Amino acid sequence: MTIGIADDHIGLLVGRGGRTIMDISQASGAKIKDIDRGDFLSGTTDGKVTISGSRRAINASESMIMQKVTVASEKVAP
Repeated sequence: MTIGIADDHIGLLVGRGGRTIMDISQASGAKIKDIDRGDFLSGTTDGKVTISGSRRAINASESMIMQKVTVASEKVAP
């Protein structure tokens, strides 16, 4: 499964030394790859994040990723 994340949130998602994304991967059991700044989903400015594993692991990791992005967005919003 490939999801889009706003390019300005990619660094937050990856974390220092990849720590955040590794934590999400370990907690969910999913493999998360292809997170590169500037590698956009076709027709968007969203960075690509590819998630693989069991349906349960994919759903769990997607939920954790979206929660992380939502919290970051709320901190920036006025």
